[in-house]
Amino acid sequence: MRKINSLKEIINNERGSGMLIVMVGMLMAAIFIALMFFDFSNVFIHKRVTQTGADAAALAAAKSSNLYMSDRLKEETQSELDALGVRWENYLRSVLEGEDPPPIAVILANFVRMEEARHAGRTMPGDVVSWLLNHSIEVKANSAMRFFFGDEGVNTLACKFVRENFDNASKEAERFAKANQNDDVKTIRFIEKDFRIYVVTELKAKFTTVSNESIPAITSEASVKIGEPKTFTISCY
Repeated sequence: MRKINSLKEIINNERGSGMLIVMVGMLMAAIFIALMFFDFSNVFIHKRVTQTGADAAALAAAKSSNLYMSDRLKEETQSELDALGVRWENYLRSVLEGEDPPPIAVILANFVRMEEARHAGRTMPGDVVSWLLNHSIEVKANSAMRFFFGDEGVNTLACKFVRENFDNASKEAERFAKANQNDDVKTIRFIEKDFRIYVVTELKAKFTTVSNESIPAITSEASVKIGEPKTFTISCY
């Protein structure tokens, strides 16, 4: 009888140990599954972070490009306007020094015709004509640009200035990417035909169920069009 009772005790003990092993195994599996879900959610979180960084980087680069381009276009336009003023003063002086000079209106009309021929027949804007007589009059930059350079000339200058500023735009993109928790800017390009900045940022995620080195960095891309001068469409083809 004692032997039978001892055997039953051993069997019950083994059953209890087996249940404990099963419970521990189920607990470990649950923990592993939870960690896997954590890693999956971590991927989505990092993807959102990289997308925010890519958007911010592209916007910063496009803004830098636009500001530099706008400032340089204004400088070039002002330089042309100043040169026009000098030519007008020299022309006016030479005509007035002659015998029986015509009225100022006639002199101005003749000068305007010469300048229009000089600028491929483009019509001189009224505010530029008025500015010749009174330099305190405000000149609209865009209409003056069109007169001095033409659409093609403005297009060429805008593209040139964006290319000149590309290193600064890249630095701005890098700065804003890191400010938005991205590791760095993997790619930045000036899409010349569409006049836009394209950026790819990346972020190395950290995982608990797999080796970090075995998973490639999470990347996101964004592109932003560079603001164009009003009434102009720029394409650097």
